[in-house]
Amino acid sequence: MTLLKNRLFYYVSACLLLTGLLATSCSSDDDAPDVGSEIKTSGFVIVGITSSESVRAKYVEELPTGTVDLSDGVDFPNFRPTTLFDHAMFLARPDGSGNFSKYVVNENEELVEIGTLPTNSNNSFRIAVRDAETGVFHDLQTPGSITVFNPTTLESTRTIDMSAGFVPGGIAQSYQRFMFRGDDVFSPIRGNAGQVSFTSFIVHQANLSTYTFVGDTQRDGDGQGRIFHLTDFGQNVVDESGNLYITDAGTFDGTGIFARINKIPAGSNEIDDSYVFEPVRVLNPANVLLPTFSSLRYIGNNKAVALVNASTPPEVLEFIQSRPDPQNLSPEEEMQAFAILEDAESAVWCELDLEALSVTPIPDIPAFGIFDSGDIFEHNGDIYLPVVAKNTMINAYYRYNPSTGAAEKAFDVAGGDIQGVYNLANDN
Repeated sequence: MTLLKNRLFYYVSACLLLTGLLATSCSSDDDAPDVGSEIKTSGFVIVGITSSESVRAKYVEELPTGTVDLSDGVDFPNFRPTTLFDHAMFLARPDGSGNFSKYVVNENEELVEIGTLPTNSNNSFRIAVRDAETGVFHDLQTPGSITVFNPTTLESTRTIDMSAGFVPGGIAQSYQRFMFRGDDVFSPIRGNAGQVSFTSFIVHQANLSTYTFVGDTQRDGDGQGRIFHLTDFGQNVVDESGNLYITDAGTFDGTGIFARINKIPAGSNEIDDSYVFEPVRVLNPANVLLPTFSSLRYIGNNKAVALVNASTPPEVLEFIQSRPDPQNLSPEEEMQAFAILEDAESAVWCELDLEALSVTPIPDIPAFGIFDSGDIFEHNGDIYLPVVAKNTMINAYYRYNPSTGAAEKAFDVAGGDIQGVYNLANDN
C-alpha cells in the first residue's frame, strides 16, 4: 500500500483503503492520559503520514519556524480530523474500532480522547460541527439517514430521514462532506456499496430546525464519465452574501469532465446552472486527462484558494496511450496511472476570483502532486498552504498573504509527509 493510496482514501476513493486503515487493534481506554482541569485553547496540532503509513501527531504551542520534527509525536493507525470546533477535533476513531472521537489537547500538551459517538459501522468517516449545540454525522450502516448530535455533551439527539433523496440506481448513499448554511446542511453523495461515483454530481439537503429532508440538486454530467468529489476539511465554503460553493473533482478516467465549483446562490436550494467555473479549464484548457482541483477555501472578498492541476504529466499520457483500451482503463490500470502521478508535480496553488472566474497561480510556491495536498489552515489573517513535493524533497507550509499576494516558506516538517495542521484557536 503506497502513501498515494493513503491520501486517495480521503481525496478520491475511500473504498480502496478501508481495510488497510481500519484493520488495527484497539488501544485500551484505560491507558488514555487524564484530561486535567484545562484544555489548550490555542496552539497547533501538526499531523503527518510516516514512511510506515502510521499517522503521527504533535502539539506545539507556537507556530513553528525553521523545521518542526514529528519524530517525538504520537503514532496513530489513523488520525484525520474532519472538523474543529471550540478547540476540539472531531474524527473517525483513530484505532479503527468504529465510532467517532472528540479529541482535545490537555494542560500537559497530550492529545486526549474525551468522548465518543457510537456508530454501527466501523467504516463511517464523515462528521461535522456547526455550533456548540449542533453537529451531524453519517453512520454508513444506516445510509438513508443522518444523525444530529450535541458536540458539547456528545449526545445523539435526532435522526433525519434522508431516504427521499435521489440516488442513481436506488443504491444506498454515502455522505461525503457536510456543509452548513444557516439551518441547512448540504452534502454531496456517493454510493455506499463499493463507493460508487455517479455520472452526475448530486447534493442532498436537510434542515436542522425542522429535522427534515429538504431536497436534492445536481450538476448533470455527460452520462458516461463518473464525477468524483473530494472530501476536504472543515467549512469555509460560504461567502459574505450567503452563496454556497460546493466543489466536484471532475473525472479521473480521461473522459475530460472538468472539475467545477458549483454555486448554490443565497436564498436558493438549487445549483445555479448558469454559473460555470472550471478552474483547470481556465488555467489550461488542454489538460483533459486529469482536469481536477482540490482544497477550495473561501478567504473573503469573492476570493478563494485551491490546488489546481495545471498539466497532465507526459509519463501518464504515454502509459494510458499504451493500454489496449485507453478510454476504458481497468481498476488495476487506473491505480497504475495513479502510482505514476505520485511522483508527478503538476499542481499549483492558485487564488481564484469567484466573481470574475479567474485563476491566478500564487508565486513562489513550488508545484507538487495533485493527490499530495494536506489541509490548509489560517493564522493571523495569513493562509498556510501545504506543499509535499517528493521529487524536490519539499515538505513544508507556505505562508500566503491575501492582501499583498506574496507567499514565502513558513516552516518545514520532518518525520512525516504533511497531512495537516489544525489551529486550535480557530473553528473549522
